[in-house]
Order: sequence, then C-alpha cells, then structure tokens
Amino acid sequence: MGETTETRATTGTGTATRTGTETGAGTQAGAAPAADAQRSGGPPVRPVRALFALTLAVSAVLLGSTILNVALPTMQARLGASNAEQQWFLNAYTLTFAGFLLVAGNAGDRFGLKRLLLWGSGAFAATTAVAGFLDSPAAIIALRALMGVAAAAIMPTTLAVILRIFPAGKRARAIASWAAASGLSISLGPLLGGALLSAGMWWGSVLELVALLALLGLAATWAWIPAVPASGHGELRMTPVAASLAGIGLLVFGVVHATDDGWAYLGTWLPAVAGIAVLTGLVLTETRHREPLLDVGLFRHASFTVAAVALTLGSLAVFGYLYFTTFYLQTLRGYSPLQTGLALIPLSAGLVIGAPLSQRATERFGARATIAAGTALMTVAFAGATALGARTGIGWFVADAFALQLGFALVLAPGTTLASSSVPAERAGAGSALLNTLRQLGSALGVAILGSVLWSRYSGIVHERLAGSPAGLRARAAESLSSALATGDPAAARAATPAFLGALHTTSLVAAGVCALALLVTVCARIPRGTGTVAAAGGRRARHRAGAQRGA
Repeated sequence: MGETTETRATTGTGTATRTGTETGAGTQAGAAPAADAQRSGGPPVRPVRALFALTLAVSAVLLGSTILNVALPTMQARLGASNAEQQWFLNAYTLTFAGFLLVAGNAGDRFGLKRLLLWGSGAFAATTAVAGFLDSPAAIIALRALMGVAAAAIMPTTLAVILRIFPAGKRARAIASWAAASGLSISLGPLLGGALLSAGMWWGSVLELVALLALLGLAATWAWIPAVPASGHGELRMTPVAASLAGIGLLVFGVVHATDDGWAYLGTWLPAVAGIAVLTGLVLTETRHREPLLDVGLFRHASFTVAAVALTLGSLAVFGYLYFTTFYLQTLRGYSPLQTGLALIPLSAGLVIGAPLSQRATERFGARATIAAGTALMTVAFAGATALGARTGIGWFVADAFALQLGFALVLAPGTTLASSSVPAERAGAGSALLNTLRQLGSALGVAILGSVLWSRYSGIVHERLAGSPAGLRARAAESLSSALATGDPAAARAATPAFLGALHTTSLVAAGVCALALLVTVCARIPRGTGTVAAAGGRRARHRAGAQRGA
C-alpha cells in the first residue's frame, strides 16, 4: 500500500492542489480528481459539461480584454474621451488582472475552487454590465479595474478545476480545449465588437455581450462544476499585491500621460520613477520572504528568463498592435467597426494555424529555436507595417497581421514549455504566477508605451505642419486624428493624415525593436542544448501511448 501525498500542480495561469496515491512505481495522478468529486457529495462529474462551463467562464474574461478596442473611436466621439483615457479603458483591466493573479491560486486553496469561480463570474458579469451603461470616462475606468479583479479570480481557477476533476489521461486534451477557447476569444473580440457597433448598437453593447457570456458561464459553473473540497492552506498576503498594483499603476500612469504632457513634464516622469522604486522595493522584500508571491529568484534559470522575456515582450507588441491598428483602419481608412473586425480575422487564423505548428516545431527543434523563429517573424511583420499607407491594398495588411499572430503563436506554447522545463517542481506554482503576471503586465505596457509613442509623435508632426495656423486649431488638431478631421479645416486634414502615418510607422519600428530584443535574448542566452525538446517529446510519447491504449 502507498501513502497519500499532496503536491502542487500548475499549468498556464494558476496553481491547484491535487492529491495522489504513491506507489512503488510513482504517483497515480488522475485517480484523485474523480475521488475529490465523489467525496464532495455532489453528482457524478460530467467532463464534457464541466469543460464547457470552464471555457465559457474563461472566454468571457479574455473577450473582455480585446472586444473594447474597436469601440475606442466611438467612445472618443460620444464620451469625449482623451487619448490617455482611451488607453486607461484598456489598461485598468489588465493592471488589476495582473496584480491579483498573485493571490488567486492561494484564494482558491483557502476558500474552494468552485466558490471562488462563482464569486469571480458573478462579480465579473455585474461590473461589466454596469460599465456598459456609464457615460463618464472616469467611472468606466473604475469599473474596468474591478472587472480585472474578478477576472483574476476566474482565469487560474478554471485551470485548477481542470487539474482536479479530469483524470490524467484526459487532462491534456481538456487543457488544449481550454487554451484554444482562450486564444480564439482574444482574437474574435474585435470581430464581435465590430458586428454589434455596425448593427447600430451603442458602444456599451460590446460589454453587455461579455456580461451575458459571463452569466452563462456562471449558470453552467453552478450546475456542472463539482464542489471540489478546499485545502484551507492558501496564505493571502495582500501587501505585495497592493505594492505591485501601485508600482505598475504609477509606471503606466507616467507612460500614458506622456501622450498629452510630454516626457519633460514633471507629472510624467515622476510617477514613472516612483513606480519603478515601488516595484524595486517589492522585489527586494519578496526575495527575503520564506514563500514569496513574486519569486524573482526564478530568473537565475536562463530558460525561465528567455521564456519570460519572450512572452512579456510578445504580449506587449501584440496588444499594442491591436490598439493602434484600430485607429488606422477606422479613422484613417474609414472602415466600419465590422469591417475592422473582419480585417483582423487573420489574427485568429495565425493563432489557429500556429498552435499545432509550434508544437511540432518544438518537438523537432526545441523550444528555444521555435521561440526564436516566432520573435523573428514578429520583427519582420512589424517592419512590414511601415509600408502601410492611406491607400495601401488591404491584402498587405491582412498578410502582415497573419504573420504577426503566427509568430506570436510560435512563442506562446514553447515559452511555457521552456519555462516549466527548468523550474524545480516545488517552485512550479511560483513560476506560473510570475510568468502570467508578467504577460498581463506586458499587455498593459503595450497599450501604454506604443500608444504613447503613437500620439506623442503624431502631436509633434501636426504642430510642425501647422506652425503658421492659429494656436487653437493647432492644439485641437494635435489631440488626435479624429479631432483634426472633425475641425473641418482643410489645412488640419492635410496635416493630420501624413502625421498619423508617420507616427504609425515610428510606432511599428519601436514594436519591431521590442521583438528584436526578445529575439536577441533568446539567441544569446546560455541554455543547455535540448532544453524544452525533452518536455515536448515527453508529451508526444504520452499521446502515442494513449493512442496505442485506445487501439488495444
């Protein structure tokens, strides 16, 4: 007879506790989840229904991160939102999402996974529904921040539930389905949002769609997810969470407001410096804690560093791209929101094609080589975006967008494989929390940094081109491309279009530089040969064994 043990497991974005029975041959993972469900006293677990409920919940969270992009020009016109406020509509969500991921896994252990998932889904649906009916930019930003807190309770918990209720033989396929739903939700956000706005709905309808999806996920969770027992061991330390939110928030605040005030303004660089100081203090404090939520010691592993850098900078570039291409398509090219969403479909296609391709490439060439290929392709795609003009054929944009997302797909799964292949098993939870927090931070910084570059450069060019015009006209035209076109002044319109294209090209080059930096780190890091390939090959052998067993 073996003895019962408790281990920590992690996949994707969260941690979960699972129980197994050790034998002489090893741990019989996979028997435990069903046992957990049966001990809870609930009905038998129906895997298909449970997985459907979990994918509904996580799809709402990730749809909420991108569906608002196509509504930004409409919100600017209807609400009078400034460039900085538009960036905060997106960043308030991702910042709180990133900050509260640090404690989400522990909260599930302490209070129970189903209970946390129900709370998170309910809070997410409520805050999203209310935000869609507001007309104050400040109030919308506040509600988006609360949405991020609720999203942090959902995202890792769905993965933890999969680890608990699915047996080992079915767990990989369940996680693959979860990941596919996650990726498609991110990519389909602009298309669904564009369809609603083009149908004549108000801007808030895009959030009401997300709220409806969250409510469906809540109902499905209530009906089909078993009450997995809580371990009661999670330690909820809110001080590092508050410090991370304050540090990241101040840093992003400074970068975003460089758009309006410039970097020479005290109110721009002082918050950024203060944010960096707070984050530095957090890192120093956490390194001395016996169970750090932010385990920066993991960066001693070169492979973890490469994965973290590639995933963070890749997320920065992709989310920044979604932000500035919305204005290129809708404001400069005059596309409707639906046409904009259709033009961004190649992002979904790149992800769908790239996911299995990255798996095969990792098995054959290793994770690092696959990541290098992905970051190189992203660099080329951003360089290609400098060819976009006011009359460039849409085929060029479509091909470039596809190449960008295909490159990012070659980074996503191999990055996770590379990170997990070097982190000790006892630190897997900390590695997952840190990796996914950095990804969310990259998403927020992508909108902040690339958005700041775009509008700062645009403003500078407009001021140069309208140097002889009245100060009031020059100031209004420099606010944004839509503001310049709305003046009705021919000189402002003639200055604004080339100014925006020049700013777009500069921003694309900055994004290309970011991807090139990720490529440089990936290529130059000293990683043992074959790291990542072994993990991928292990997954391939497991699939072959499962196929042989089914054939038998």
